[in-house]
Amino acid sequence: MVENHGPGMIINGLCFLAPQETLEALLKGAVLVDLRSDDLVEMKAFSVSEVIHLPYTSLAEHAAELPMDRLLILADSSGVYTKGAAAALKARGFSKIACLNGGMLAWDQAGMPLVTDPEALLHGECACVMKARKVTR
Repeated sequence: MVENHGPGMIINGLCFLAPQETLEALLKGAVLVDLRSDDLVEMKAFSVSEVIHLPYTSLAEHAAELPMDRLLILADSSGVYTKGAAAALKARGFSKIACLNGGMLAWDQAGMPLVTDPEALLHGECACVMKARKVTR
């Protein structure tokens, strides 16, 4: 079921915000929870006042560290993991949850604020041999 009540689109009880709506909510006190892996965050990061980097694979063990009294906007690379993360947080008693519709891909395409590390971005002739220019130790 799809509903629309003001900002965002409600699908099966979960709010999905467009990038601009997400930025507006963040300016009003929401917190962005970046569910992407460390290497993806190093390449391209959300440049907003309050972002918590909590990889999806660590969500279960660190959910208690998230604020329950503020709107949490869940974001990943393209929106694949946010629904599962929202369900996991709701099961733990969180009620103020929304998802960035389209994840970092949509955020970037919409021209929203971000920080990139050119050395961490992937380069190569073919997707099968892409690697970062940055040397990690």
